[in-house]
Amino acid sequence: MRLNRLDLSRYGKFTDSVIDFGGRPATSPDLHIIYGPNEAGKSTTLDAILDLIFGIGSSSRYGFLHPYATMRIGASIEVAGQDREFVRIKRQQNSLLDGEDRPLAEGLIKADLGGIDRDAFTTMFSLDDETLENGGEGILASKGDLGELLFSASAGLSELSRQLLSIRAEADGFYKYRARSGLLADLKSKLAALKAEREALDVQASDHERLIGERDRLSRLYDEVIAERAGTQRRIDEIRHILHAMPTMARLLSSRERLAALLEVPEPPENWRQELPGLRKAEIEHLVKRRDISRSKSLVDDEAAGIAPDPVALRLALRMDELAELKARYTTAQKDIPKITARAAELSIESILLRLGKPGEASPTRLVLDAATVGKLRGLIGAKSGVDARAAAAADELAKIERLLAEEHSSAPQIETISPDKVKAFEYLAATMKSVPRSDDVVALRSIARRRDGSASALSEALARLLPWRDTADRLAAMTCPSAGRLENWKVLFKRGEELLWTAHGELERLVAESKRLDAEIEVVRRQVGEVDEANAVLVRADRERAWAAHRERMDAGTADSFEAAMRADDHLASQRLAHFSEIGKLNQLLQRQASVRSEIETGRDRERRALADIEEVKSAISEQAQKFAPGVAFSLDPSELEDWLRRREEALKSRDELLSVEQELGDAEDRVSRAKRTLMEAMSRVGVPFHQDAEIASLVAKAEEALDAFHAAVSSAQQIHRLQKEYVERQDAAERAARASRIWKTEWEEVCGGCWLGELGAIPNTGSVTEILSTLENLASAIDAREGLIDRIQKMEKDKAHFEKEVLEICGLLSIVPDRSANDLAQEIAERVRDAGLNEERREKLYGDLDSLRVDERQLQLSEEMFDARLRVMLDYFGVTTLAEVESHMEIAKQRRELSNTILDLEHELLQTTGAPAISLIEELVAAADRQELENELARLTPVLEDQDARCRDVFHARSNAEDALDAIGGDSKVAEIEEQRRTLLLEIGESAKRYMELRAGVAAAEHGLKIYRDRHRSGMMARASAAFKTISRGAYQGVAAQPGKDGEVLIAVSAAGGSKAANELSKGARFQLYLALRVAGYHEFVGNRGPVPFIADDIMETFDDFRAEEAFKLFAEMAQHGQVIYLTHHRHLTDIARKVCPAVRLHDLDVIGAQRQFDVVAAE
Repeated sequence: MRLNRLDLSRYGKFTDSVIDFGGRPATSPDLHIIYGPNEAGKSTTLDAILDLIFGIGSSSRYGFLHPYATMRIGASIEVAGQDREFVRIKRQQNSLLDGEDRPLAEGLIKADLGGIDRDAFTTMFSLDDETLENGGEGILASKGDLGELLFSASAGLSELSRQLLSIRAEADGFYKYRARSGLLADLKSKLAALKAEREALDVQASDHERLIGERDRLSRLYDEVIAERAGTQRRIDEIRHILHAMPTMARLLSSRERLAALLEVPEPPENWRQELPGLRKAEIEHLVKRRDISRSKSLVDDEAAGIAPDPVALRLALRMDELAELKARYTTAQKDIPKITARAAELSIESILLRLGKPGEASPTRLVLDAATVGKLRGLIGAKSGVDARAAAAADELAKIERLLAEEHSSAPQIETISPDKVKAFEYLAATMKSVPRSDDVVALRSIARRRDGSASALSEALARLLPWRDTADRLAAMTCPSAGRLENWKVLFKRGEELLWTAHGELERLVAESKRLDAEIEVVRRQVGEVDEANAVLVRADRERAWAAHRERMDAGTADSFEAAMRADDHLASQRLAHFSEIGKLNQLLQRQASVRSEIETGRDRERRALADIEEVKSAISEQAQKFAPGVAFSLDPSELEDWLRRREEALKSRDELLSVEQELGDAEDRVSRAKRTLMEAMSRVGVPFHQDAEIASLVAKAEEALDAFHAAVSSAQQIHRLQKEYVERQDAAERAARASRIWKTEWEEVCGGCWLGELGAIPNTGSVTEILSTLENLASAIDAREGLIDRIQKMEKDKAHFEKEVLEICGLLSIVPDRSANDLAQEIAERVRDAGLNEERREKLYGDLDSLRVDERQLQLSEEMFDARLRVMLDYFGVTTLAEVESHMEIAKQRRELSNTILDLEHELLQTTGAPAISLIEELVAAADRQELENELARLTPVLEDQDARCRDVFHARSNAEDALDAIGGDSKVAEIEEQRRTLLLEIGESAKRYMELRAGVAAAEHGLKIYRDRHRSGMMARASAAFKTISRGAYQGVAAQPGKDGEVLIAVSAAGGSKAANELSKGARFQLYLALRVAGYHEFVGNRGPVPFIADDIMETFDDFRAEEAFKLFAEMAQHGQVIYLTHHRHLTDIARKVCPAVRLHDLDVIGAQRQFDVVAAE
């Protein structure tokens, strides 16, 4: 199987996205990297591949963008040697389609999977962090889905394993060791029950006739008691019905009397009663509304007649806003003209000219400078401080550098010229100092020495624990000890022999006791019945036959007497056997059982001898092996004790290896210190530092550090002087630039001042004088502008006053107002006149509107009254009355009659239900003739009688039931024969089931043995591949993987390069993941070698891998890709670079590019 193209048409976040894997490469690896950042859709892509192959589940977490009904995945897949188009949609059935949306069989897309289901495919070929770790141990143990997949499915044995489990379950259903349930136990229980039932029938058969008579008598007695109780119960029920009917009948008669006393009126419709309150309310509302409308119309007419219109004032309302604005300007002008006139008079320009030194200036405007000149002056004034500051700073810095240079020259040490060779020599000395061991290394050297002593002591102790063996550690390491597999085989054989021996001993003890018991029982039976067993009967019959033969031959009195005696002896024996038939049968059974037990005793003794021989064989093998690797040493011949000795040997060898390692480390440390000392002395000689040849390395280091410090101080002083000289030149240049800038500023200042009236003052003013002059000129310009503005405002205000007065006089003429007051008072009167006219007009319009509303209400009221009269007329005519109150009275009477009629019907129905009488008249007669007191007395007498009869019925029924049970238990004459037939049938069933059980057990054992051999053979090859893969991924840090027996089976072990080992659960997470990946790689090669290639997909399983181990993992992926398609999904960009480095032919698929291509297609379509 291979994916050529994956179409994510509508799945998860994808819409019409396509991942094109291309065709299968001819020579290069078929390796693909799908890259995408977080949330790009890598996990979605992985799940899409699984859903495509195995179907979308009933609930999917990828239906958030596209509803379930529209989800669609497609692909071009190479399956069964040809390319085919598949489409998967979400549907309960027929969800797999071809390219033309026609249903396909599920087996077509899974043809190359060899029966693998979704879980197994996910666990082995579709990995993430969780599925990588899960099942790792199960690979080795052949447990779980993955183990079965590798060791069964690859060979087509998955169904065989399941069949074996089914067969084993069938066999366990018949019999399982130490189990209390099962078919055999059930059958044995049935046998015991049949035996007990037969014995009970044999004992109770004599009572059969007596039980039949007792049963018949009790049946007749029970029928009589039941009849008496039924009569009593009927009378009690009759009395109770009459007593219960008396109160009800009294209520019925009372209701009939009340109904007869009421006036007969027609029954109105049901909705009239609901309408009646509304009619009463409407009648009152109509009366009140009619009165209120008449009063309101009168008031509105009177008020409207009292309002006089003013049409002239209403027309002037549009000019009131303009008049109000003119009035505001008029008022402002009256207040501000005196103030502004005073302010204009207060402005004094002469004082400002005096401050400027220009008193009596004819044209003050001439003195105001233009903006360009003011800008230049202000710019030069602002730059003056910076120019002076830079000149002062440059001078200060120059003096400071001169002082520092002089001090450095006076304090610098007198050293010779520092040549390049001398510098190189000191650099070599500094580099040597970095590599020389410090005090920590010396301390470490002493620590290693202490560790060596501790390791030597531990080795001695470990060797002492190996008694009775005594020799050197080297001889111990040279031993050729038995392998773990051979030792485990010895342990299994020894344990099996001990178990067989123990079982044989226990069985012999039981059988011997059983044999003695049988002998005692046989002796007792023989004493009871005499010599009437089968053997004696055969001898007596043979004597009779010989006597008969002799008598026929001779036919004389002697032979006749002999034949008569033989006949009598045979008849006597036959009569004895008939008289003791059951004892003889029991004796025969005991003799048969005795023979069987003796045979089982011999078999048990044979098993005991074989078990002892097996144990001796194991001990002999252990002794022979022990003499090979430790001649003359008397080891214990128990495999467990030998295993314990070998474990102590391993501990001793570990102590030896640790001692050798520490000694090697100590020697290396001493060599490093010696080499460092020689290198340091050579470097000190090159720079001319004196030292003693036998000095400690610490003393040499101190002298070298002093020399280096002195050299570095001299070099630093020379560098400082050079830096100060360079900086002195720079400061001189800066001082010269500052002086030149000061001269340029002065020239520009003189030019600007000479170009305006400031040059007329004689001497050029300084910056302070010019600053004050500019400030004063600002006041002069402001005073000139202010005076001109005030004059303009006064003229405008005078115009506003004249315009307002003219407007007021004009409006006064229109309104016939006498202009005998001020303009403000006249304007106020005009405004009030116009406002009153507007208010009166609004009031008149509102009154006319209210009058129209009242007329509308009056018309609506009239319509409502007409409808009310029509509805009321119907009710009046129905009852034949004239008022609404009379209608209400008749409806109330009709209601009471209806309620009383219903009550009477309910009471009659209740009486009929209670008494069960066919007609109410019969009940009336029965109640009229009854005396309540007498009935209650009779009920009191019958109640205890009924209780006594109930007790009597229960007692008789119980006795009859016991008699019937006893009779049923005995049964007829054929019951015993039926039980015997059932017992023989059960025995036959037990025999056939036992035979079937043995056949199933033997078959399962043989098949499982064959499977174990197959799995062990394939596991060895897979373990070799896994070891090589793990060694590659770990870059040689681990030599491979192995397996050793554990408490619950085999345990996976990682073997390090140094020879140590760690259990898988003791490794770091990264190393453990690398181990499990190596197992999957080996499993993939195992599967592909047997079943053909399938895609291998992994989703960011290298999170815990460093770059180097990730590179090795990609090498393994590239090797796998030579046999089948490998797809790796990641969000780490650097892994794509590593993959390209390992496999240049790798194909990279970017999910961002795939999504962007879809967006471009959509834009183009739009």
